[in-house]
This record gives sequence, C-alpha cells and structure tokens, in this order.
Amino acid sequence: MKLDFKNMSNFKPCVIAETACGHDGNLKKLIELIDIVSEASVQAVKFQIYKLSERSLPNTKENDIFKKLLLTDEEWKTSVEYAQKKNMFVFADVYGDESFKLAQTLKVDGYKIHAEDTLNTNLIKNVIKTNKIVLISVGASHRVEIKSLLEELKKNNQIHNVILMPGIQTFPTPLEGHSITEVSDLINKYSSYGVKVGFADHIEGGAESSFILPLMALSAGAVLIEKHFTTDRKLKQTDYHSSLDKKEFKDFMKKINKFSFLHRPISELSKWEFQYRKMFKKSPAINISKKKGESINSHEINYVKNNVSGQSLSSQQLIGKKLNKKLNKDSLISLNDITQKIGIIVVARVTSTRLPNKAICKILDQESIRVLLKRLKRIKNSNEIILATSIDKSDDILEEIAFKEKVNFYRGSLNNVALRFYEAAKKYKLDQIVRVTGDAILCDEIMLEKAIDNQLVKGCDVTFINNMPYGTAKEVFTFRTIEMIAKYAIRPENTEYLEWYLENTRNFKVDFIESEYVFDKSIRLTLDYKEDLELFNKIFFHFKNKIDQFTLKDVLIYLKDNPELVRINSHFKPKFSKKDLNLDLKI
Repeated sequence: MKLDFKNMSNFKPCVIAETACGHDGNLKKLIELIDIVSEASVQAVKFQIYKLSERSLPNTKENDIFKKLLLTDEEWKTSVEYAQKKNMFVFADVYGDESFKLAQTLKVDGYKIHAEDTLNTNLIKNVIKTNKIVLISVGASHRVEIKSLLEELKKNNQIHNVILMPGIQTFPTPLEGHSITEVSDLINKYSSYGVKVGFADHIEGGAESSFILPLMALSAGAVLIEKHFTTDRKLKQTDYHSSLDKKEFKDFMKKINKFSFLHRPISELSKWEFQYRKMFKKSPAINISKKKGESINSHEINYVKNNVSGQSLSSQQLIGKKLNKKLNKDSLISLNDITQKIGIIVVARVTSTRLPNKAICKILDQESIRVLLKRLKRIKNSNEIILATSIDKSDDILEEIAFKEKVNFYRGSLNNVALRFYEAAKKYKLDQIVRVTGDAILCDEIMLEKAIDNQLVKGCDVTFINNMPYGTAKEVFTFRTIEMIAKYAIRPENTEYLEWYLENTRNFKVDFIESEYVFDKSIRLTLDYKEDLELFNKIFFHFKNKIDQFTLKDVLIYLKDNPELVRINSHFKPKFSKKDLNLDLKI
C-alpha cells in the first residue's frame, strides 16, 4: 500500500511521528518509540538516517553529537521493517548520496530533505526520481531559493509528489517563531507547480500551543503534519524540548482526527443546515387573489414563514409567469401553480472512441439515436424534445435524423456539454430540463414522468431517480441550474459528467425519488462498447412484436429469466470515478 499523494488533503491529513534523535543512538529505545506511535494510531513514522560525513566536518562539536546518535545499517533495517510490520509508512530524512542509497535499500515509503539541504538540488532531483512522496523543508529559505528550486525541477519535469514543509528548528521554537500564514502563502504562491504544503512545528512539547498550531495549519491548507515525540520528556533525551510524550501523542491524534473533519469537502449541506432551512426559510405567497391565466407581478409576491414546508423559489422564477389555476390571497406559490415549459434535451455526438459512431449504430434496422428518440416521445408530461449535438461536421447526420423524427435540434460546443445544454435550453425557453444522454437507449419513461412531477411539486433544483440499472438513471433540473454549471464550471470539459455536478447539495437543492424495480446490480444498459450493442440488439429482437410498447420493467423481467445475457457486457466498469475529476463551480 502506498500513500496517495493525489488525494492528500486537510480533511484527511497524514500525521508523521518524528523520532528525530530521541532514540539517543539506542535501537531498543527506537523500538520503544515505534511502539508508542503505533498505539496512538499514527499513519507514518520518520527516521533521520545519515552517515557521519554528511552531517558535519570532523573536529566539530556537532560531529561528536552525531557520532553518539549513529545507528548501524542493520539497526536501521530492523527499525524500518518493525515499523512497517505495524502497518505504518516509514519516511526517512536523507542528508546526502550515502544515506539516500541506504534508505533505498531499506525500502522506505517516503523521503524528507532537511532544511539544511534545500540548496542541494542534485540530491533533491535524485530523491524525487523514486516517485515516492518527498517532503522538502523550506524553513529559513528565501523565496528566491524556493522559486529557483521549483523552476529547476519543472524544467526537468521532476515535480511530482512534493510537499513543501515550512517550520524552523530551534529547541524549542517560541510561539512567535511560527507563522501559520506561511502555510497559506506557500499554497498561494506555489500550488500551480503541483506541490502541496505540510507543517512541522518545534514548539515546546505539552504546551497548549503544541496542539493548537497543527490544527491552525490544517485550517490554512496543510495536508501533512509532522510532530516530534518521546517516551518521557522528564528523561530529557535528545530533542525532548519539542516532543510530545506517550499520553500527549494519543491526545494529539484524537484532536487531529476530530478537528480535521471540519475540513471535509463541502459538497453537501449538513443535516443541521437542512433543519434550519425547513424551520426558518421563507416561502413565496401571493398577496392578492389572482385568476387562472393571469401573470404574477413583482409587487404581488410576499415571502413569509408558514406552518407547512413551502417551496424555496426565488422571485425570478415567479415574476412574469402565468398561473395554472386561481390563487386566493396569502396562498403559497408552487411550481405546480405556474406555467412551466418542460423539455427533454438529448445530448449526443457521432465521435466516440470506445464505440465509433455509436449514435448511428444499428439496433435492429434503426440508428440507436432514432430508437431513443422514439421511446422518449412516449413521455406524456413534457412539452418537446431537443436533440443537442455539436457543430462538428460529423454530426450533420444527427441533425438529419432529428428532422426526420420531427424533434427540435441544437448544435453547439463539441466538448463543453454543459454549455451545449444551456444554449439549447435558452433557445427553446425551457424552465425544466430532462437530461438524457444518447447512450441511454432504454431510458425509462415511467420514472421520468414521476421525476418531472416531483420536480414541480417539491420545487427542487434537481430531481434524481434512485435504484435504476446502470445507464438508465436520469435527472430533471431547472434552467437556472444548468445556467450556473455552464457559466461557472472550473473544468468545462468535465461537464460531460453532468450528474456529478448536479449531486452537490451545497450548490443545489436536490431531491430523490426511488424506483421499485428489482434487478441484478451488474446489469449494464448503456451504449459504450460493441458488447453493449450486442445486448441491446438481443433485447429489441425479443420485443420486436411490441417494439413501441415494451418498458424497462419488461426488460428487467426478461434479463432475470435470461441471466446469460447480463454477462455479455457486465464486466465493463465506468471510465472515471467522481474523485478523478475537478467538478467544482466558481459560485
């Protein structure tokens, strides 16, 4: 198992227990230190592995200290293997080529370049080549030195798995010697290089600030915390000044685990926020009696608290809309009360890598996109269907099919799917949008009708359908929702995976309806591979005598009775997962 640099964050920070010189050159003491941090459930431990010639010149005071603290190669091997058997990652400080070679033979999991070696560019380059996580201490480094180092690494395409570590070493370092701003400053200045930032303090062990500072560093964006520890500070072993003892380290880990949760990704509202909305959010009400067919004016809307949970509609959604029914004075206004133009937008293009020309691949004797459009015409509570394709010449044939099937069409961006959706919805003046992808051949009209009804009753931004076979679960969302995604997606090219943007309850009011279908969870009903096409052809051939009537429920019964069909394509997995993509919005 390796540390996952890509997903390291202040939500789930890595804590490294720094043994430093606390072993006093004694293997038995080092083993005792490893046992202590293992009991505290620390993720990683770090050793300072060095050769005497790398630390200082002979006949110096420092040389005598380092000589006393030396461990043999065999002792280091014993220590590394012991820590790894206790399921901890092992990092090694390396101070030159000799200690780096030794650390490599010991098969450590990561490296650290001490602050005293940040000018040793050749050493840093060689360490980075291991493709393991490399911590680079930048305490007491001038910005020009950090910048020059990163530029040199960038020039040689050698910036990967690098974590910059601010923090200086005096024993102990006073509180005023630390700066949390340094963490955020390094992130702001250098994150564009692909590096992350951690934090190491050397404040007095056991002091209140020794617990608070790392938590503040997490709030500033640090993804890794390094902390010194000792068996017992009263023994006054080397580095004891800035070390936590056994009990303190356990308490420290509890605090880290507790408070790092506050940095969780904010992709959803908390249950307390939902509770607040339900109790206190005002809903729109009409302040005069209005007849069916009349339009709502801005001065006719009041926002009021009420005894029932009303819809959280904005005035922009209501002004100018015509009423579907009479409303008495002080009646709450819902989407069901006003005219809503509902459109099904089918997004499709001919170009595809996994199954070339899949939109025009034949299911029985018809193009797959034509089959889909015909099935969508069965949905009763929508106003129109729009085939949204790209401006690429290869998609001319899709425009021809739309014309023959008497559905509307729109041509827009090839790669920015959200923009294409938005522009199509804007052109046809849609209020509510049913999103259907061109590969969803068996999109279920029964559940989509229920989703549309739910959307109007609940007044949501998005309604999802749960418990659906892979490839058949679709969504209904408002025009405002797609407008937000189209305008503010950080990575517009990723909006092909629109459902993942829509799931974010921090950004949108999301509701779910459940199907009652019973089916094998390995069923795959999407068109991406030739095996998918094979399955669709077998299904449609079976139902050829009622080609215009059979439902998804009929298909699921058929597949239950013929499980060998499910195995045709069930081995294929989704190309991406949500964590692989940047799906945030600048809102």
